[in-house]
Amino acid sequence: MFEAKVDANVLRECIESITAIVDEGKLKIAEDGLKLRAVDPANVAMVSFELQSDAFDEFRFVAKEPGAESEAEATTESRAETEIGIDFVKLLGILGIGGREEVELELDEHAQKLFTRMGSLAYTISLLDPSSLRKEPKVPELEFPVQVIIETEEFRRTIRAAEKIGDHIVLGVDGEVFYMEAEGEMDKLRLGLRKEQLIHLTPGTLHSLYSLDYISAMSKGMSHAENITLNLGKDYPLQIEFEVAEGKGKVSYLLAPRIESE
Repeated sequence: MFEAKVDANVLRECIESITAIVDEGKLKIAEDGLKLRAVDPANVAMVSFELQSDAFDEFRFVAKEPGAESEAEATTESRAETEIGIDFVKLLGILGIGGREEVELELDEHAQKLFTRMGSLAYTISLLDPSSLRKEPKVPELEFPVQVIIETEEFRRTIRAAEKIGDHIVLGVDGEVFYMEAEGEMDKLRLGLRKEQLIHLTPGTLHSLYSLDYISAMSKGMSHAENITLNLGKDYPLQIEFEVAEGKGKVSYLLAPRIESE
C-alpha cells in the first residue's frame, strides 16, 4: 500500500531528470522513499535516482506479504519494498496539465493502477508489467581521477552553444583549467574555466569525447539544480551528479565515451 502527497514542481523536477535518459522504468517504493536505476535502449547512458520520503508532504508505505488480507497481517519479514513499471513520459505529460497543484498519489498494486489527483483533476494511470521492462543495470565500479563542480547554468549554456557547432563534445582538464570543446567542419567552440572560477576542481591532465545528443538531453534533466558534479577520466565514462527536491533527492547520470580514432 502506497499513498503520498507531494508538491507538483518537486515531482515534475524528479520525473524530468529521469526522462532525460529513459521513457519508462521500474520504480522501487520503500519506507524510506523511491529509487530507480535504468539504462537507455542503446546501452550508452544510465540514470540512478533516489528520492527520500521526507521530500513528500505525506508519505505512507506498507509492504504486505503475498496473501496478507490487511495491513495488520503484514510482518517485519514481509517485502521491504515494491516495484512498479511506469511510463514516465506519460506521467510527465499529466503533471504538465495539472499545473502547480499538489499531487496526490495512490497505488493499487493488485489492479496495477496509479491514481493521481491534482485539485479537481483525477487521472488513473495503468502501470507497466515490470517483467516486460529491462532488468535493472549494475553500477560499474569506476575510479574517477578528476572531479569538477560547476554551476549548472554555465554548463547548460555551453551545451546549448555547442549544439550549433557539432555532434560531439570534449570535456577535459589541463592543469588547473576545466574545458569543454566542440568542433565542426568550419567552427569551433571552447569554454575554459580556471580553478578559482569553479566550485571545485581536481587538477590533472585528461580529456574524453562524448555524444552531444546525450549530454544535451542530460542538461535538460538538471535544469533545476544549482550546481552539478562532473567525475572524469581519460577516454572514460562521464558521471554527472546533482540534487533535486531541495537536496532530498539525488540523480546520477553515467555516459559512455566516444573513443577517438587515431
